[in-house]
Amino acid sequence: MESILVAIDGKHGAWGALSRACALAKRMDVKLNVLLVVPKGKQALPLADQQVENDVRKRLELHIEAAKSEGIRINYFLAEGNYDDEVTQFINNNKITLLVHEIPEGEARSAERDFTTLHSIRHRVSCRVEIVAPKKGV
Repeated sequence: MESILVAIDGKHGAWGALSRACALAKRMDVKLNVLLVVPKGKQALPLADQQVENDVRKRLELHIEAAKSEGIRINYFLAEGNYDDEVTQFINNNKITLLVHEIPEGEARSAERDFTTLHSIRHRVSCRVEIVAPKKGV
């Protein structure tokens, strides 16, 4: 059985990837997993970063409720730790067949770092990977 994963870190949303994964899950009638990865030691985060993480969680929960109302089978998971390691472990432990990953819009350094992250994950898993780039200005 097909199983899709969208992984989101606590600092950035992956709303384009989540929308794409929801569309695929609905069309193919497969299970969608959403994994939110937050850094360990949350108390050590600056107040501004904690607020961003809370905003990401709230928006994510709204997206999940909307998907469920459309009949999408969606599961929500939370993990604490290193993003690459947690995503890799989740994929390998849950027989994920497709990772939908978003490359965030922004500075070249940020994009380069994200490709490094994706490269690290891709070489430790055996599932397919679909890369989503957000629409400019959305």
